[in-house]
Amino acid sequence: MITDEQLIRYRTIAASCSHRLFGHPPLSMEQQLAAMMEEARAFPRPDVYGKGELIESLEVEMANLLGQEAAVFLPSGTMAQCIALRIWSDRAGKSAVGFHATSHLELHEFKAYQELHNLSGVILGEADRVVTLADLEAVKEPLAAVLLELPMREIGGQLPAWAELQAQADWLREQGIALHIDGARLWQCTTYYERSVAEIAGLADSVYVSFYKDIGGIAGSVLAGPAWFVAEARIWIRRSGGNLFSLFPYVLAARAGLKRNLAALPAAVKSAAWLAEFLNGIDGLKTVPLLPPTNLFHLQVDVEPQRLLAHACDWSERHGAVLLPPPRPGLDGGCFFELSLGRAVEAASRETWEAWLTDFFAGLG
Repeated sequence: MITDEQLIRYRTIAASCSHRLFGHPPLSMEQQLAAMMEEARAFPRPDVYGKGELIESLEVEMANLLGQEAAVFLPSGTMAQCIALRIWSDRAGKSAVGFHATSHLELHEFKAYQELHNLSGVILGEADRVVTLADLEAVKEPLAAVLLELPMREIGGQLPAWAELQAQADWLREQGIALHIDGARLWQCTTYYERSVAEIAGLADSVYVSFYKDIGGIAGSVLAGPAWFVAEARIWIRRSGGNLFSLFPYVLAARAGLKRNLAALPAAVKSAAWLAEFLNGIDGLKTVPLLPPTNLFHLQVDVEPQRLLAHACDWSERHGAVLLPPPRPGLDGGCFFELSLGRAVEAASRETWEAWLTDFFAGLG
């Protein structure tokens, strides 16, 4: 078990390093606020209870980007997705909603969908693979909606093939079942599918995207769909306590992050493909999946998490670079890392990263 002291040491060392392999270059609070101030120059007044040019213009921009009629800004994705499923449930007059076993709703929200909205969850498919059309067809319960996560974080950023995804969307439409896309990291999918975000989101009846995963905002999300759907969502946001007096810090940070990081993600996907191939060539390492379709994948290492984290701290102190985030315990006594690449990888050449990684794992033994 990794201790709090180990994590504190890791974070202290990581903050002092000049290079980091994963994510975007971290911003200090001062740098984040400076970027927000630049955005604020174009908007002299803050939003008030969801009204005002600052927030409304971003909602219109996001609706257009996602190919939807309308969009609404919310403080969290947890709130957004429960609201989406509640709306589709009420409209269908059914309480059952389907999602994968590793969905954020199932693993990380203490069953908010059930406790707050009286929805019943139906698990789709198997925990170690993407949902298939056959999984949908096998469900016996009458579903109001299905939530599909694109990409699927907990299984290494995997995605279904485009034809498979289309088939699922078509089948759900034929059955009168709403399709909601958990697009927390939807931005990552365009390279693999060779389609725009709007084309991908266009398969769904509603979609959620995050402004801090990949984008680098402070917090916040958007829920998009038909105009009537977004109008109902605004009522539920009020009921849920999400219609804050003002959200301008989160909106400004989202705007700054979109400008700073969104365009860099296709290059990050290519870097992830190179990095996974290199890591799979080192004895004792394995990525999941072997060839990542996005800039996110998992790295499995057959070493105890505590030992690996201690080695990582010692190595980073000597070299001034961070190669891996803190490890997570694996099922077989080893550990794994979630690597999500961004602009930070651009700070050094591939040859430099490869040399560092070779030295790092050679020292681990």
